[in-house]
Parts: sequence; C-alpha cells; structure tokens
Amino acid sequence: MEAEVDRLLALYERRTISRRGLVEAVAAMALTGRAVEAATSPRASPMVRGRTLNHVTIVTGDVARSKAFYQRLAGLPVRQEGPGFCDLRLENGFLGLYAPWAPQLRHGIDHVCLGIDGYRPEALLAQLKSEMPETKPTVEFGDQLYIRDPDGAKVQFAGTEYKQ
Repeated sequence: MEAEVDRLLALYERRTISRRGLVEAVAAMALTGRAVEAATSPRASPMVRGRTLNHVTIVTGDVARSKAFYQRLAGLPVRQEGPGFCDLRLENGFLGLYAPWAPQLRHGIDHVCLGIDGYRPEALLAQLKSEMPETKPTVEFGDQLYIRDPDGAKVQFAGTEYKQ
C-alpha cells in the first residue's frame, strides 16, 4: 500500500491528478483494504460449530443407475428410498441421490449439509443476514437453511441428528 501511495503522490506532484483525485484514491485504498481485511480475517469465534458432514445431495438423471453405481463402488446400503430419491447410508451421514425436483437443476452435486449443535434456523438466518449477507441466506422447505460460499456452492445447515 505504501508503494501505491508514493505512486499517487508522484502523480499529484506532476499535476497528473488533482488534490481531490489524490484524496479520493487514498480513501478508496483505505476503505478497500479494510473491507478485504474484514472479509479475510478469521472471526474471534465461528458463527456455528460444524460437527459433521451430514450429507451430500447429488441430482441425477437416473436414481436407480446412480444407486447401483454407488452400491457397487462403495457398498453403501439404502437408508431410505422412494419415488425420485434414494439415501445411501454412511457411518455418520448419508449420500442423497435425487431426481431433479426443479427444472433449473443440473445433474451433479447440489449441496453439502453441515451438522451443527443447537440448530435454530430462524436465529441462524437472522445472524447470517446481519453478519454475512453476501452468503445470500435462505430458508427452503420450511426449516432448511442454505447459504452460498464465495464460489457459489450451496451449503445447508442441519442439527447433527438430522436424518440419522
């Protein structure tokens, strides 16, 4: 940042930029620096305490084909299944295979779900909207809270006991 301020001062001294331009540029650098620092520095304590990877949901064009694949690959037993879905049991969670439930869904990983202690969707939604609005928190299906990570990946929260 010091080099950038020196560069701006040199431009000002050569009358390439005005005093107002110099002040605006230095102010923008300071504000941007604080924003980047706030976004990248760790919190004193996390908003939630992730305890488990509760599940991963995969949208598939053929649930039966995907079920056969994962059972052949990893020997995963069926936890629950019905029309358009099959949940395969893992030791501490499950792999959900689902037919598209909305026309805009593409095949592949739809979301991951983190199991947290004391899951209270309304309280967590309010906290996320206040402290991390860039995650675009939403509640779907009544009590399922979702956010987007910095790359747009969908993350769900649930209690550690969800569908166990």
